[in-house]
Amino acid sequence: MTDKLDVLICTGKVSMEHDNPHRSFRHHSQLLTTLLEATGRFRVRVLEEFRGIGDELLGRFDVALINYEGRRDYFSAPEGFGQTTSDALIRFVRDQGRGIVFFHSSVVQEPDWDFPHEFIEMRGVDLDPSHGVRRRPLSEDTVHTSDPRHPITDGIPAQWAVLNDDMLTGATVLPGTQVLLTVFDSVEPYLAANWPPPNVPVDIPAGGIEELLGMNTHQPLAWINNYGAGRCYSMMLGHDVDTFRREPFMTMLVRGVEWAGSGQVTLGPPSRGGENRLNMWPYYAGDSSRWD
Repeated sequence: MTDKLDVLICTGKVSMEHDNPHRSFRHHSQLLTTLLEATGRFRVRVLEEFRGIGDELLGRFDVALINYEGRRDYFSAPEGFGQTTSDALIRFVRDQGRGIVFFHSSVVQEPDWDFPHEFIEMRGVDLDPSHGVRRRPLSEDTVHTSDPRHPITDGIPAQWAVLNDDMLTGATVLPGTQVLLTVFDSVEPYLAANWPPPNVPVDIPAGGIEELLGMNTHQPLAWINNYGAGRCYSMMLGHDVDTFRREPFMTMLVRGVEWAGSGQVTLGPPSRGGENRLNMWPYYAGDSSRWD
């Protein structure tokens, strides 16, 4: 049997839409923990206050999964992890060869936020709203699996759909990054939705929405990057339970965490056959000690 990987979910302060009775960071943590441990490949711990954590605690884990924004609303400057924890995370990946996963909203970083620039290099994609990064209007969107394939995306359909998930576009992909998933950022949904929404201000170019950075091109949704001796996996999708129930998302999430923690991919897709045909979710059944 393959040894289990130890995963630390690093969470805490997130925006209001992710921190309420219906979509709180505790709900996200429950979804992530259940899905990962159901494969039988991971042991998961959740830490809801991550500031001040150093090498000693991080050294117990193979992967740090970041689900953290550092603010409650879109108009506040985010509070980062602090110097001690930020430096420890960089050493954890770059020097110790461990893995890090940036999940959902944690892929975004502006220059004046309290996060080091090394985090952008670690991710391998620069999602800076001051450069034109924006959230697409909520809708049903087609996700494209990129070629050439990686073991994380092996067997994933070339195209699949998600509904009302947060998709941030207008990103800058840095050299050495391999993009695994994209969405075509067409202008039509923006025009139909009377975009932008009032809670997410965007500076529109003089030429209109059509001139926004990356418009009418494929934009990254999931990607991998090597950073020093370690590995980084970023997954932008995962806004709520609807996405978590999609088999391609489940497959890519658990494989991405496994790759970040070990450099290998052994996990297959979830199966709805056999006893799992009556399950609502998550279709993996590898660790019955933690859930029924």
